[in-house]
Amino acid sequence: MRFAVLADAHIGRSIPLAIAEHRRKAFTEAFRKAVDAILDIGVDYIFICGDLFERRTLRPHLVQFVHDELYRLATETLERHGYEPKILVVRGNHDGRPLSDTLDYIRHPLAKYLHVFDEEHLVYDDGRLHVVGLGYYENVSKAYEKLVRPAFEGAEGLRVLMLHTFIQGYQEVPLYSPSLTIDDLAEVDPRYVFAGHHHERHRPRRLPNGGWLLTPGSLEMYDFGEKPEKGFYIVEDAEASEPSFKWIPIEPMHVMRRIPVASDRRRPPEWYAQRILEAVEGFVEELRRLKKPGYLRVPVTGPLSEGLPSDVDLEEVDRIREEEPLLLWVDVETMGLEMPPFMPPPGGEEVAVEEFFQDFGPFAEEIGEMHERVRESLEEEASVETGLLTPSRRRPLIEEWLKRFEGRSFRGEQP
Repeated sequence: MRFAVLADAHIGRSIPLAIAEHRRKAFTEAFRKAVDAILDIGVDYIFICGDLFERRTLRPHLVQFVHDELYRLATETLERHGYEPKILVVRGNHDGRPLSDTLDYIRHPLAKYLHVFDEEHLVYDDGRLHVVGLGYYENVSKAYEKLVRPAFEGAEGLRVLMLHTFIQGYQEVPLYSPSLTIDDLAEVDPRYVFAGHHHERHRPRRLPNGGWLLTPGSLEMYDFGEKPEKGFYIVEDAEASEPSFKWIPIEPMHVMRRIPVASDRRRPPEWYAQRILEAVEGFVEELRRLKKPGYLRVPVTGPLSEGLPSDVDLEEVDRIREEEPLLLWVDVETMGLEMPPFMPPPGGEEVAVEEFFQDFGPFAEEIGEMHERVRESLEEEASVETGLLTPSRRRPLIEEWLKRFEGRSFRGEQP
């Protein structure tokens, strides 16, 4: 008996929106490659562990694409290997909610090769396998107690649990995220636990009951900073006491990289501009070496010694982006730059504030007074790092401004 275990196809993902079509194509191509590889190998069961789709609302041609690929997987396996496989799909958080999900798009009474799990169809059992599929739940522990434990009582055959959740002790679980523990899983005595949701490939791990835990990760690069090791698992001799696990890699369609530029010292805008340019040029060299297109994100952090974040000159980066066909997109984020220390203008102000507001008549004098108060407060109490006042220091000044304005009317005489 042979299994294919995959997850997190995210068909329809279009982020970043600036390269939406490139992203949608990358995810569809990754799924197509997975289907091609499974057809070449020939498997009895295909386990899709959630997030088959990216969102509840999708372009019709993407829904049709998934429908056609699943149909191709079933019919061509029959033609090439002499049997029809069973495709088992569980709901992920991107697929929707328990009573409304994108998997409705692929359900069909004539698609006997397909089983989509939900609370009314929690179990698939054909005498060889007893599979329980639990979709994504915010309160996964409660759902596990309510649905999974009873579904395994008295089960015969090879016991398999499909999930779309994080697993404590097996993965790095983000803070406050729903998750189960390895001990939770072992208590229902599964032979296999196949889990989606975590996009990183995790190697097979023994459970305390002797079963196996497996997370294949996503089929394509979902976001910047992910490892490019994408693909799925084949489980050989699944009914044997010592099965073998084979990793089937899928090369990402594009190079997707995050290259930070940072400094722990105050630097002028020109320094950051040069480091950004070096990052972009190095990435372009990598693209040319690999002969692949790609996209880059450059987060910039650190303190400025002068000027503003907007003073970081990206003109040369823009030129490279326009001229290099392999560089599909580059995003430079300078919001992480810290403003230089506040410095009052030397020699006082050259022009009195009242002159700018002379059309306000007598009120211009009050504006000048308030401006002077604000300037003095900034000089005495502003943060050294940001040049700003704290909320508690700003509040009295704001209240004073409002009080002075409330009793005034600035409408000119009507003709």
